[in-house]
Amino acid sequence: MNSSQRRILSKPATSGFTLIELLVVITILGILMSLAFTGSGAIRNQARSAQARNDCASVSIAIKSFYTDYSRYPVSATKADDAPFEPDTAQAANSEVMDALTAFSSDINPRGVKYYDGKAAKKNSAGLYAGGLYPFSSTAVSGGLFDPWGYTYGICLDGDNDGTLKYSGTKLKFYQAKLGDIEDAVWQAIPGNVGVFSLGKDQCSSDKSAPGILSWY
Repeated sequence: MNSSQRRILSKPATSGFTLIELLVVITILGILMSLAFTGSGAIRNQARSAQARNDCASVSIAIKSFYTDYSRYPVSATKADDAPFEPDTAQAANSEVMDALTAFSSDINPRGVKYYDGKAAKKNSAGLYAGGLYPFSSTAVSGGLFDPWGYTYGICLDGDNDGTLKYSGTKLKFYQAKLGDIEDAVWQAIPGNVGVFSLGKDQCSSDKSAPGILSWY
């Protein structure tokens, strides 16, 4: 055996990944990516929920300030007592209130005081306006205030001034006496004079297992 043959025989074998090892690595990477995606989604939803809570509080304060100045709520005289403005994807769902608070409507807000000045809404991945006031341009157009998920905020006002909001809508669901029993409200008494709410990510209710964002809690 010559010297070159001895060098070839003494050269260590090149190490590498087996097919099983590659499959294990790919599986681990997939699990890590899945966890990262789930975590980022939860963080985004927490941020949206925080924005919705702030919006509910801001609109509630704006309505109360309007009432202090005008001794009435920012709605037309034809609005029925305590009738709610329900969440919707249509810009007009809460536009009567928001037009007054943003001084767009001189009929309801003749002094032109701007009680609410939020950011403009933008279209989300579902094609819905979300996270602000419609329109998203600088052109003055009547429109409502959308939550971060693309629905307008619900608004309840104490039209008969008895210190209680009588919710008679259909969008909110309420806990009943029996645990886990959720049903549509024919009539529900909510303490206070102003209520602003978002149904949240799942457009659900005040069900404690999947709560919406409610200004009165």
